[in-house]
Amino acid sequence: MRRRSLRLRLVLIFGLGTLLLSGLLGTLTYFGVRDVLITQQQQTDLQQSYVNAALIRNTLYTAPLTLASEVVSIQQSADSTLLLNIDGQWQTINQQIPFVDISAAAMTATQHGHVTTETRIVQSDLDYVVGIPMPAVQTEVFEVWQLDGLENNMRVLLLIIGSAALFTTILGASGGVWASRRTLRPLVVVSETAAKIAGGDFETRLPTTHAGSEVEQLTESFNAMVNQLVTKLERDARFASDVSHELRSPLTTLAMSASILEQHREELAPAAQESLTLLSAEILVFQGLVEDLIELSRSDAGANSLIFEVIPIAELTRQAVRSVTRRLGGGQPLVEVEPDLETARVLVDRRRFERIIANLMDNAQFYAGGTVAVRLVSNATRVELNVDDAGPGIPEAEREHVFERFYRGRAAHDRSVVRGTGLGLALVREHVKSLEGEIRVTTSPEGGARFQFELPLVEFPS
Repeated sequence: MRRRSLRLRLVLIFGLGTLLLSGLLGTLTYFGVRDVLITQQQQTDLQQSYVNAALIRNTLYTAPLTLASEVVSIQQSADSTLLLNIDGQWQTINQQIPFVDISAAAMTATQHGHVTTETRIVQSDLDYVVGIPMPAVQTEVFEVWQLDGLENNMRVLLLIIGSAALFTTILGASGGVWASRRTLRPLVVVSETAAKIAGGDFETRLPTTHAGSEVEQLTESFNAMVNQLVTKLERDARFASDVSHELRSPLTTLAMSASILEQHREELAPAAQESLTLLSAEILVFQGLVEDLIELSRSDAGANSLIFEVIPIAELTRQAVRSVTRRLGGGQPLVEVEPDLETARVLVDRRRFERIIANLMDNAQFYAGGTVAVRLVSNATRVELNVDDAGPGIPEAEREHVFERFYRGRAAHDRSVVRGTGLGLALVREHVKSLEGEIRVTTSPEGGARFQFELPLVEFPS
């Protein structure tokens, strides 16, 4: 499962955090304002109900026959609905507001001389009912106030709060983008610098910035770590180089002594001849190891000189294969070249290219029963060179490790006699990189391992 990037997570945290915070504040604001407005409106309506009840009482005292017109006048001016219970008889001008909508508790309390108020919802409309007793005229006045206008205002307020929350969320997400870029910029620089160092550019260091004490501490620690790493690598490279050169002289003496003994092999006893054979084989392995160590130390130090030439890739490959075949003995492997590559050219160092072919064929000879074929395949602006062996192949788990120094896979350990040093493929990778190429391990059509590397072609104007 692919993990989300740190930048995306920071933006999401900022956005969701702002959304939750603005939603919470908006909700509290909405309900708080709603309660305040409803309470204020109810107090205003209650005061007006007292005034209207007093008018009705005066009308009942002075001119009871004009009560209907007075009720209509009050309803029109107050925009409310009046329900009168006069001596047990209900009277209402608006028949759409039946008295049964008033709760029995409110009616009972009013009949006992208490002013009552209640808020009710009728068909999704919010109403405020005020009940005022007037025992002097044996009347209870119930006035119904509609709060629809207040509800409309609350809907507008809710829309405004929602829009503000959305805008705040977008603003918070934008702030998250800005903050994540600014916060993660040092990490991006560290990642790019580490990638350059991993690629072999040991001169790269983190630049000193003024982004904060934490970043400055990270920069100092990182640069100090790289300095120590480079120092250790240089010390190890010098040690390997010094040891290799120191071993070269006594190894040459041993090789010469073994050569002299080989000239007098027939004079030795059978047991001594067998020992001489083992000694000569081990000296050859030792010589190869020392030469490989010297070449690797030169490569690490950047002391290997390159002499680039523009050479036909097909003829260069055939010459390299013939040279290795003569040295190893046996039959020459098949060399297949696509027709359009017969005249194709590459810019390479001849010695390094021949060393690549030699090490790959040596690896096949030591561990995989020899080389089956060497194939040149065109790949757009690059040439793909495949060296196929006769072995059982290399497991996928080992394909990245075979190019490590001193690594020898399971096939090598299964053999009773191992002639390789574990440095040949490491040198191959170094040489391919120096020629601006890439190398990998796959499976050949014959079932063995295929070492495949690519080199850029040199284009000539037609």
